[in-house]
Formats: sequence, C-alpha cells, structure tokens
Amino acid sequence: MRALTFTLGLALAAFGSLASAQDFPNKPITFVVPYAAGGNVDVSTRILQKALGDSLGQPIIVENRPGAGGMLAGTYVARAKPDGYTLFVGSNGPVLFGPMTTPNAPYNWQDNFEPVSTLSLASNLMLVRSSFPAKSVKEFVAYAKAKPDEIKLGVSSVVSINHFLGLLLRQRADIQWTEVHYKGNAPAITDMLGEHIDAGFQQLVDAKTHLESGKLRALAVGGSKRIDVLPDVPTMAEAGFPGVEGVTFNGVFAPKGTPKEVVDLLSQKIRVALQNKDTVEKFAVLGSDSAGSTPEEFADFLRKETEKWSDVIAKAKAARKN
Repeated sequence: MRALTFTLGLALAAFGSLASAQDFPNKPITFVVPYAAGGNVDVSTRILQKALGDSLGQPIIVENRPGAGGMLAGTYVARAKPDGYTLFVGSNGPVLFGPMTTPNAPYNWQDNFEPVSTLSLASNLMLVRSSFPAKSVKEFVAYAKAKPDEIKLGVSSVVSINHFLGLLLRQRADIQWTEVHYKGNAPAITDMLGEHIDAGFQQLVDAKTHLESGKLRALAVGGSKRIDVLPDVPTMAEAGFPGVEGVTFNGVFAPKGTPKEVVDLLSQKIRVALQNKDTVEKFAVLGSDSAGSTPEEFADFLRKETEKWSDVIAKAKAARKN
C-alpha cells in the first residue's frame, strides 16, 4: 500500500510538473545579474530583455545582485524554485572561476544549474597605457623578461576571465609582473589612464572610449578572431602566442531540476531573440557576438572551459585557501 501511495505521489508530481511546463510562462520572468548596472553582463542582459519578453509574451525583469564576485547572485538563483521564473545570467567569474577557486563553494554549475543558452561571447583585449614602450605583445614579453620587477598589471577581479587570461599568458611566455588588484574594471582602467599601472586585460565595452582617444593602446585580442571595430589589432595567435585565448561568455542558467520542457522552450526563444538584426548590431558595438546555443551545446562548452581553466588554476596555484 505504501509503495502504491509513493508511486501515485510521483505520478502526480510528474503530472503537475508537466502541466506547469505546458502553461509556461504565465507571469514575469526575472533575470538575476551578478554585477551592478552598466557592465558587460548587465548591458548584454538588457539587450536581450525586450526581444525575449516580446517572444515569450511576458515581461522580463532584470534584477542586479552584485557581491562576492558574482557568487551572491549565483547562490540566490541556485536556491530558487526550479520553475523557470528565476534565471541566472552568469559569466566566467561566478560560473567557473569563483566556484573553482573557492573552498566549499556554495554551488557549481554541474550540480546546481541547468544550462539554458549562451547569450554572448566577447573578446578580451590586452591593453597598455599609451606611454608604455611596448607596441606589440612580443615587445611586452621582452620588456617583462628584461625588467621583471617593473611591470604593474591591473586585475579587476581575481575570479575574472581578465585575470586568468593574464595568468595564461604569464605561464606560456614564462614572464612575471606585479598584480595590482581592484574592485571592478572601472578603477583599474582609471589607474591605467593615470599611469599608476602599466597594463591589463579588459573587455572592449570598458575600454573603447579610451582606445579611440589614444589614451590606451590595445596590443592584442584574446579571442580567436579580430574585432570588427578594431581591425588592426591582432589576435594573440597572430601576435605570436597561440593558445593564449579566452572569451567572456554570458549565458542563461536555470536552477537544477527545472523541467526540461521549460529549459528547452527558454533556450529556443532566447536563440530566436539573439538572431534579431537589431540585437546582433547592439552586441557588435560591445565587441560581442550574439551567440545562442542549445542546452546541450552550452553544457559541452562549459565542460571544455572547466577543463582548460582548471589546468591554468592548478599551475598558478590560484585556488584560495579560505
């Protein structure tokens, strides 16, 4: 009798989940962003906001929850009801690097989230102050080898792709520099403009104005191809350092256990919204590719990124002890 009751309970739960999925969405959906308004992840989310809301027939609410390197927002969504109405717009830091370098991390993407779709892929730039003597990555490396104690490189966050791309170059080129840590991209760039630091890795959206004014200089693009708005800036591979590659990804995640029908519907609608001509053009201005994916494709991408950066973290001994 107990077995029958248990089986009946499971059947009713499954039926309820299916019915809920078939009715989805019937109220506003909240996208939780792990950073303050104005940065790459926030801007990318707001580009998607209207197109996706129109497609789903429900408003999209963007909620900024900065803190703990983005992991505050990740923890909040990981613990949310798995019904598709509370979603996490995560990037490299809170999805990969934070959990990978934090002892007893509150979540990891494999166990606590359902990957829904990538949102955008943005190339990172290696920047130097305009008065820095090196005009290429090879010249920068030669300078670092000749004067290993002189270079100061700004790190916006220890759990950012900018930091780990720098670590990857340092490992491959066998050079050293002094890291100067900041709470965000803006103060790091401000100090580079003021010539308090020499170099750093940043996204185009944060550096574009200063590149146009000539106050900063881009030595290379950290992605696999050049950026349309900076056609003369070579990739790291073209600059002589193949394999030193990393992109800023933004992607949408649902709490683990969200019905597959809901995840698939969200993914399909996001992919359609990202193909909108206006959406593609707005992402291009950020130096980003509007890039949707199926849940399976996104999970495969994340597995490969996890493997790649785990090796970099191990070699750099970058995992935090407490």
